Amino acid sequence: MCLFVFGINCNAITDFDPIRAIQIDSLIEEKNIDNSLTKLELLVLYQDALQEIPKDSLEVFKNLALLNAELNQPRDAQLYSEKYITNTLDFDILTNSAYDGIKGSEEYNTLNHKYLPNINTLDFVYFYAALIGFFLALAINFTKKGNRYAKLFISGFIAFHSLFILEFVMFTSRLILSYPHIYRISSAVALLFGPLLFFYFRSLSQKSKFQTKDVLHFIPTIILLIFLVPIYFEASPDKLKRMLLISDVNKNYDVFTFLVKIASLIFYAFCIWKFQFSKMNTHDSIFQKPSIKKWFKNLYRIHVAYILAYMFYGIFAYVIKSDISIVVYHFQIAAMTIMILYIAYMAFVQPSIFMVDIAGELNTVFTSKYEKSGLTPGLSNELKEQLIKLLIEEKIYKNSDINLEILSNKLNTTRHNTSQIINEHFKMNFFELINKFRIKEAIRLLESDTHGNLNIIDVAYEIGYNNKVTFNKAFKRETSVTPSEYIQTKGISKPRVKRK
Repeated sequence: MCLFVFGINCNAITDFDPIRAIQIDSLIEEKNIDNSLTKLELLVLYQDALQEIPKDSLEVFKNLALLNAELNQPRDAQLYSEKYITNTLDFDILTNSAYDGIKGSEEYNTLNHKYLPNINTLDFVYFYAALIGFFLALAINFTKKGNRYAKLFISGFIAFHSLFILEFVMFTSRLILSYPHIYRISSAVALLFGPLLFFYFRSLSQKSKFQTKDVLHFIPTIILLIFLVPIYFEASPDKLKRMLLISDVNKNYDVFTFLVKIASLIFYAFCIWKFQFSKMNTHDSIFQKPSIKKWFKNLYRIHVAYILAYMFYGIFAYVIKSDISIVVYHFQIAAMTIMILYIAYMAFVQPSIFMVDIAGELNTVFTSKYEKSGLTPGLSNELKEQLIKLLIEEKIYKNSDINLEILSNKLNTTRHNTSQIINEHFKMNFFELINKFRIKEAIRLLESDTHGNLNIIDVAYEIGYNNKVTFNKAFKRETSVTPSEYIQTKGISKPRVKRK
């Protein structure tokens, strides 16, 4: 629901005098005006024609634009080019070789920026993020496993953000002028961001299915779509006039849609905070899984950042009415891009956050990457037992340099097989497994140190961490408190503070 400004609002020229244009062309032929030395005379001829004709001729505007460009008069070339383009919507005139001499001028750059395709680095980044989002939205639904409703909601949430970003790229790069029917395509789903995220959280935290009454949440979107249908069925010239601000139809459309959208976003953001995050401290909630809890919080925070960016845009665009609004608009697109890239990162680096089914259990979202691994059930169980022995008896996690490669060598198998064993039997990835055993060992050490002889940093070194900061973060991620807070909560003797 954005306002993209490409042009200026000129008075439309609706009358064209073909007879006068023919008379001018005949005079040109009669005077044999065909070389650069007589272009100034031709320019005067056309200017005189405009003064004599009460009704403007579009062909005269075109020729005046080209002549002024050839005569290296960019200011007048811009003036007549604007008049011609505004009334004919013919942007190809700017590719005429007559403009070659003024391409470095500010006036031509202004015309080029308004009417010709311009793709910059930022557009490419946004476009790349949109493609990632579309791929991710499809990939999430490739399997029957997992919470079907949650997958539909989060994939729709990702896809609609990607669609919005894609349309924005089309506008900022001016490609939309070549494909005007894309105009406002993302507006139809603008009121779905809040409901989809709300239902995604609800379907997991409350383990509830989508019900018939929940359709009421989508009524505002249906009403908005009905409102947009006339715009979608407009002819290409009419849509171009809207984009170039030539048409005065629905002047208050953008203000209205902004108010409706921001109200929807704020309402559902509040609902998510009130009815979902309030359950994070309950013992039967899936939010007790640290990785899931962190995932939901980060996703919600980025969404709130997007809402704030969109609100600031509205203030600059409709209250202050500042030209800087288009710059501020990039903030919300950046928030959308960050959200898509974050979701993609979590999906491929820590896929366990997408493995929650309707019962709150871990399950796979994507087609199993181990389906054709060739690891037999017998060998899988054997490697699992060896891994447990390494973790419990040899406490391999205490090795600060431990990684998947070292662990695979200990098991005498491949990295792929080791990863599969950990994912399938422990329902987590390598780093989660190592950290879980390290924190359990840290808790054992802290509780057994009744006299407070250990320093916290000593505990960190003992279980495989190289510094206190990493240890504190891992400990809090696993237990929701820092080591110091845990000691106070459990009434354990406070470890000595090492004096320098």
